[in-house]
Amino acid sequence: MATATAKPEVFTRKASGLVRVMSPFSAFVYNILTMGLIFPWTYLWAPGALPGGKLVWGILLAMVIEIPIALVYVWLSTALPRSGGDYVFQSRVFGGGVAFTVVMSGYVIWILQWVALSGWLLSYLGFAPLFLGLGATTGNTALSNLGIWFTGSTGIIITSIANAFVSMMILISGFKNYVRFQNVMIAGTILAFFTMLVVLFAGSPSTSMAAIDRFALAVGGASNFVQTARDASVAAGVDLNPPFNLLFTILVAPIAWTSLQWATYSAQQNGEIKNARSFNSQLFIIVGSLIFTGILLALLAAALEKAVGTEFLYIAGAGYWAGVGEATIAGFWLWPNIIAVALTASPLIVIIIGLGYILNSHQIVHNCYIGMTRVMVAMSLDRLLPEWISKVDEKRHTPVNAHLAYFLASIPVILLYNLHPNWVNLTLGVTFACGYVFVITCLAGALLPYRAKEVYEASPGAKYKIGNTPLVTVLGVIGFILGGAMVLMFMLYSQLGLTSTLAYMVVFGVLLFSAVWYFIAKNAQKSKGINVDYAFKEIPPE
Repeated sequence: MATATAKPEVFTRKASGLVRVMSPFSAFVYNILTMGLIFPWTYLWAPGALPGGKLVWGILLAMVIEIPIALVYVWLSTALPRSGGDYVFQSRVFGGGVAFTVVMSGYVIWILQWVALSGWLLSYLGFAPLFLGLGATTGNTALSNLGIWFTGSTGIIITSIANAFVSMMILISGFKNYVRFQNVMIAGTILAFFTMLVVLFAGSPSTSMAAIDRFALAVGGASNFVQTARDASVAAGVDLNPPFNLLFTILVAPIAWTSLQWATYSAQQNGEIKNARSFNSQLFIIVGSLIFTGILLALLAAALEKAVGTEFLYIAGAGYWAGVGEATIAGFWLWPNIIAVALTASPLIVIIIGLGYILNSHQIVHNCYIGMTRVMVAMSLDRLLPEWISKVDEKRHTPVNAHLAYFLASIPVILLYNLHPNWVNLTLGVTFACGYVFVITCLAGALLPYRAKEVYEASPGAKYKIGNTPLVTVLGVIGFILGGAMVLMFMLYSQLGLTSTLAYMVVFGVLLFSAVWYFIAKNAQKSKGINVDYAFKEIPPE
């Protein structure tokens, strides 16, 4: 690292202003919540689009594929324990052009979609099932109607903007306050998840179908729902008993990756995690959270099959993927939590499951803000974003300006997601776009010992080798290949929703926009006599 030639004024200031207030355990919990035990797409998208694919095996495959990627992040996080995560890792290995273009496009811009998705999850999977379930178990029609309102575009948009605003206000009050609130969110989420597992594992198709019929009648007035949904699905050409399909089982993995790829997300705020340079701490935070969440998601798939049988999963998938209206309850898709709510006659269990989903849905917009504002601060410190973005409140130690900018940028995306008729098809575009960020970071990890030798040799992971080859190089190559294969699947298989003209325009348009921004920002600084390339030869300020 040629630090001796760097100019003193290369960074906008000598300290980031962020402080280490998050314990390794809190970072472990943060990753679990970020991976989203409530993310539902695997359970409906896969049966609808990939008949014959096995959910449990596809989820476990995604977990195994993510392990070498997660390990690379352990090496990088201990070598460069600064906030900014992927941007810092890539820029200190490849330089700013690659890092800014990749991370700005795949993360900062695309994760605005997750802000929209967070609101959708909160409204559609949090509030709607809660009020639908309470309406069904208490016989209160007003509660059921309120639940249906939360499934419409107006309800989702209002909920989404309010959700984003509340999250911003909590975070600008100080990161410590978020860490405290996170304890409440994980407690509610875990309680809801295990309650749901108990309800589903206790069920069986012979009893579940009658319970779902009763729920559909109470909520939407539909009698004989299950048989009607089965007949309509068959009439639409859906095979309810497909043979095992190995390719489709493999393609379940990229959908499950929607959750499991986020095992590394705590790296974005490494500068605020205590003992972030500890190899064992990062191993626990990143790899530990991955395995914990992967096993739970596979258990949920097994519980669903135990409760309703594979045939009904294909019926539920037909309602989501094939647009079979009869396979929805009052237009509501049959997500895992709504099935669990339908199987119980207890208002208390409905409340437990509903509140857990509400808390985890709300946390998602928090992690969008936390991770991306820290990336934006790092970019601003390197002079590639306006200096005011990186200003950190001296009392609360939080980047208030970055939070406000990200909230305002999320509003048009929220409107697009809920009003543009084809935008919902880009749901897994976040998995694809963030996927290519992870893939390039794996390559950065593989090259770290060679392109940032001094940083690597000073890191705790430098002692791990296979012969004379750094272990991080081996893991980086494996992660690059496996992650690259997952990303390519999105571009090659229409079942993953990214082969439309709109998808290509958005994906490549965002990449082009980010590259042009870097070129303009770099030359603007050069006109002031500042060479931003010097920044990439130094470790960012702490």
